[in-house]
Amino acid sequence: MPERDDLPPRVTLPLLDLVQRQALDEDYLVAAERRAQRATEPGTHADVRRGSGHPRRVAAVAVMVFGIMASTAAVQTQRNASVADEGRASLLARIDGESDRVARLQEQIADLREANADSEQQVLALSEQQQSLTARLRRLQVRTGFVAVRGEGVRVIVTDEATGTPDGAVKDEDLALLVDGLWAAGAEAISVNGQRLTAASAIRVSGAAIEVNGVGIASPYTVLAVGDKGSLQANFYDTSSGLAFNDLSQRYGFEVDMQNEDELSLPSARPSMRVLRWADEGSSQDGKPRKSEEVEP
Repeated sequence: MPERDDLPPRVTLPLLDLVQRQALDEDYLVAAERRAQRATEPGTHADVRRGSGHPRRVAAVAVMVFGIMASTAAVQTQRNASVADEGRASLLARIDGESDRVARLQEQIADLREANADSEQQVLALSEQQQSLTARLRRLQVRTGFVAVRGEGVRVIVTDEATGTPDGAVKDEDLALLVDGLWAAGAEAISVNGQRLTAASAIRVSGAAIEVNGVGIASPYTVLAVGDKGSLQANFYDTSSGLAFNDLSQRYGFEVDMQNEDELSLPSARPSMRVLRWADEGSSQDGKPRKSEEVEP
């Protein structure tokens, strides 16, 4: 923006230049008034000579003030440098402390990771053990009749000899041979006329009727055996019980119909038959009698 000549200096000059110029003008004005006053008075020459030392005194004072300011600035700078050094040392100490803390935390993290890996291995081993025990428990529950069973197997229907002769009637020991042969052939679960067999089951005669688990049954006798249908029937006739049963059926003429089935359904055993037994004292080696306990589910 171009300057205008008609504006006063206080408007156009920078503030610092204006202040310096006004101060110098006032000083010159005061000095001129003093010289004029002294010129009209006697002894003016001597006074003027003495007054000529005033600028030197002002310069000396200015130099002294400048020196004081420079010294103050140096002292302050030295103090600031000392404070800065102390702050730097403190910061370095904090950095070293935090570095050590981070190193300790990293070691803890490594230890925790190693412990976590060990725990994962233990959990994996326990999981495998649990699966194995669960499968074993399932097999035991099936064999002991604690759970209902569904699966493939064979269906055996045994009927008394058609003439009704006493020798042609199926006896309890005949059914017992049939059941024993099926167990030996690999059956997982067996029922006779709807009665699930367990280790506590009994097949016996009561009067003229056969009882299974204390329940009377009559001909035809339906025996269901859950197992591998591809091998169960063939394996049955390879067992001693199966061969004996087959010999009796041919000798006395009772009819036997054995068929493979894709799906059979067997109920669980009666509550009175589901009893847990175990021995917790004594052994055959020490000669002490075992103490057995029973617990009903």
